[in-house]
Amino acid sequence: MANAKSVEPIVADLINQELKSYKLDYKLEQEPLNSEIDNALNEYYSKNGGSGGNRPDAKLLLQDSGLDYYPVLIEYKGYKDKLEELDNDGNVANQTSKNEPNFKNINAYAVNGAVHYANALLHHTSYTDIIAIGITGHKDSKGKIQTQIGVYYVSKSNLGTERKVGEFNDLSFLKKSNFDNFTKQLKNLNLTPDELEKIKQKREREIDASLVKLNNDIYNNEKGLGENDRVYLVAASIIATLGIPGKVSPLEKSQLKSSPEQGNTDGEILMRKIRAFLNEKNIPTEKKELIIRTLSNTILTENINKITD
Repeated sequence: MANAKSVEPIVADLINQELKSYKLDYKLEQEPLNSEIDNALNEYYSKNGGSGGNRPDAKLLLQDSGLDYYPVLIEYKGYKDKLEELDNDGNVANQTSKNEPNFKNINAYAVNGAVHYANALLHHTSYTDIIAIGITGHKDSKGKIQTQIGVYYVSKSNLGTERKVGEFNDLSFLKKSNFDNFTKQLKNLNLTPDELEKIKQKREREIDASLVKLNNDIYNNEKGLGENDRVYLVAASIIATLGIPGKVSPLEKSQLKSSPEQGNTDGEILMRKIRAFLNEKNIPTEKKELIIRTLSNTILTENINKITD
C-alpha cells in the first residue's frame, strides 16, 4: 500500500479560515508579527539544529481583559500520528537522554515544534506566558479531513516546562469572547513545589551539557586559550547576556560587529555590559574590580578580538 500523502496544506487552510472567522489578526509563516517576537524566532536555534530561522506556520499576539499579552504559536502537520511525541513522564519529548535538543521530535511533531518556538520567546523576549498549539490531520475512510489539536501553556513561572491545557476540538477558545475564560485556566497550571524542584535539577543538567559544549567549541575555535581563559570567556558571556530588567539590557549577538575600532571591539563591548551589570548588583567595589580585572585580562586580549576571515 502506498504511503499516505500529507494533508498539511489542507489542515493549514482549514485552521487559517477558522482563525479568520473569529476575526483574529494572525500572521502566517513568512509574515512579521512584531520585532521582538520575530527577532527571537530568528535568534533561537532552529528545529533542525541550525542557527535560527524559526517560522511557525501561524502566530498571533492576544491580550486578555487584564491587559496581559499572550503570544500564540501554531504548528501544522499532515499525518495522523504526528501530533506530539511524549516522554515516559508524559512531557513533550524535546530533549534526549543526554539533555540535548531532540531535533528529530521537534521537527517531526506539531506540538513539539510549537513548544520549541515557545521556548524561543521565553529565552529572547519579555513575554512570560506563551500558548503553543500543534495541529495535525488526516483523511478518514470517507475522505473527510479529521484534525487533532494539542494545546500547551509554556511559562516563565514553570521554568519553561509545558503544561497541557485540556482537550480541544477547535480554536474557539482564542475568540475574544472566550479568551478570558481560557487564560483563567492557565492560572491553575502551575507546577507543584516537587515538580519545580525536579525541573530545576533537569535544567541544571541541561546547563551543564550546554557549558561543556560551549567549552569544547571555544577550545576548537579559539586556539591558544588556556583552560582558565576558556572558563573566564564563558563566564563573561553569561554575565553580559543576563541583563537586569529595566536597568541593563542583555547583550545581543547582533551588537558584536567584530569591529577593529578602538573602544568598540567585541571584547570592549562585552566588558561594558559586564561593568553595567555588576554596578547594578551593588557588589563591594574591591570584589567588583577583581572580577572586572580578571575577566578583562582574557576578554580584551588581541588573540580574542582578532578578526578572522
